[in-house]
Amino acid sequence: MAHIVAESVSKRFTLRKDRADSVGQLLVRMIPNPRRYKPPREVLWALKDVSFEMKPGESLGIVGNNGSGKTTLLKLISHTMNPTLGRMDVQGKMSALIEIGAGFHPDFTGRENVFINASILGIRRREIESRLDAIVAFAELQAFIDVPVKYYSTGMQARLGFAVAIHVDPEILIVDEVLAVGDESFQQKCMDRIYAMRRMGTNILLVSHILGSIEQLMTKAIWLSHGQILAEGQPADVVRAYRKFMGEGVSDPARQVGKATADQDVMVSAARILSAAGKVTDTFSTGDSALLEVECESRLSTQTDGFVDVKIRRADGLEIGHISGWEEGHQVVFPPGKSLVRIEIGELHLVTGTYDLDITLLDGQGRRQFTAEPATRLKIQSLRPSTGVIALPHRWLSGVPRS
Repeated sequence: MAHIVAESVSKRFTLRKDRADSVGQLLVRMIPNPRRYKPPREVLWALKDVSFEMKPGESLGIVGNNGSGKTTLLKLISHTMNPTLGRMDVQGKMSALIEIGAGFHPDFTGRENVFINASILGIRRREIESRLDAIVAFAELQAFIDVPVKYYSTGMQARLGFAVAIHVDPEILIVDEVLAVGDESFQQKCMDRIYAMRRMGTNILLVSHILGSIEQLMTKAIWLSHGQILAEGQPADVVRAYRKFMGEGVSDPARQVGKATADQDVMVSAARILSAAGKVTDTFSTGDSALLEVECESRLSTQTDGFVDVKIRRADGLEIGHISGWEEGHQVVFPPGKSLVRIEIGELHLVTGTYDLDITLLDGQGRRQFTAEPATRLKIQSLRPSTGVIALPHRWLSGVPRS
């Protein structure tokens, strides 16, 4: 039975800072000289005492910031690295998609690379030939399958790699964030296939910054930070803890969101919700209209185009609503300095409760630039008792004769 067990796993890297700047320096350093100054080497522990178990049939999601050790952990699981300390026990036929283009030769065609990649995974040529049409169709590369991979975009490489990975009947499928380079329709196609494989009993290990996919697809999740596990358990609980850590402290309906980091050019500086009367508030009744105002700030000297993405979440982290400028094709302009984006919500058909609003700014190509999770909060008060997620507008029709 397929399973993964990590027992006190740690991984250490040594960072060298004495790189030669020329061939001459390299030759000189090859000559032994005890008097030569040797810069100190820095030790980096990418993983520290990590322990977890993924039982047969389970699916595990891994969340965490960039640099938290997620990819290093996947490489240990896929045996492309060995742990410095501890034990990693992996049982079962495994297929991994960790890096774009991994296992692909740039001078070979897509077709040739399918055979090479599948052979590495232990699939016989006859089996590959029987599955080739399905692989190419899933990757949507019929017109490019006989073109050298070096001419593929990163998205095309990711599509081909994922198509091969899922068509070799793995018992364990490992997928890193590389799917983020694909277009949205292909991402959804991949998620649908992952869900189908999970139903068939395949162990799925997924790393993603799209937290909704972790909640929906996984049966278990862990949160990594600086190489250590900070939380482990049900996906909703782990994602909620991670979101709280990333954006804690929402109480003011006109909340000041915060400052951008050094590498962020556009940010959300404030968010507020207005009633139909134009008053800033955080309390509404079921069916009320609302106006969301998002104050943005750009550090750039010229205007730039982009999109605004709003997600509404219940207190337990469940996503119940999504307003996407990217999906709707509604582009906004961010001029230098401050600007205001307004979104009118016709009717709030929500049941009684408190809801968080996550706001994400995307660039002109749909790439995430800044995220405030959450940016603000609203409360719904209903005069009628209600359960579920939304309040469906309806009316009763009684005594209507059948035609």
